[in-house]
Amino acid sequence: MSFTLSSDVPRLRQSTSFQRMPLARVKYPCQTSTWIRGNPVAVEWSVLDPSAVYVKIELCHVDSTATTLVTASAPNTGCFVYSKVPWGLIGDGFYIRIVELVPEASASQQATAPRETLSDVFRVGNSRWPDTASEGSLTPVSVRGSSIRSPSPMSSRWHTEHQPSFRPAASCY
Repeated sequence: MSFTLSSDVPRLRQSTSFQRMPLARVKYPCQTSTWIRGNPVAVEWSVLDPSAVYVKIELCHVDSTATTLVTASAPNTGCFVYSKVPWGLIGDGFYIRIVELVPEASASQQATAPRETLSDVFRVGNSRWPDTASEGSLTPVSVRGSSIRSPSPMSSRWHTEHQPSFRPAASCY
């Protein structure tokens, strides 16, 4: 803070250079992640400010203001296991929002908004996706048939590039 003199009256001016410590950095899910509907997944983050004791975790979509509550309150330990990805979700454009929970006593004393951090955008699919032609995925005809004696270089490349990322739920233990 600094004082400025104007007409011999000191005025208090707040510095705008104050920066709050970041809350966290999301490690998983990441850009290459695919969550499988109906399965458990782990949300992992690096705790950058251990003074934030609890966090709320939400599942969001880039094209919507609606959110799915993953947990209303979790310890800020860097890991939370979501027991079951909802069946009503599928596609690209999902991300996780982690929001610090400010205790009521300090919330009334502070005029600042709770800190939050966002994950990379990832996808939600099902166990068949994208390996079959369900749920809008495309599978090349050469990959569908069992009559292929050896995979062509193109079908091998397609499989390599289109395999979903799986991460076990127990990865934070």
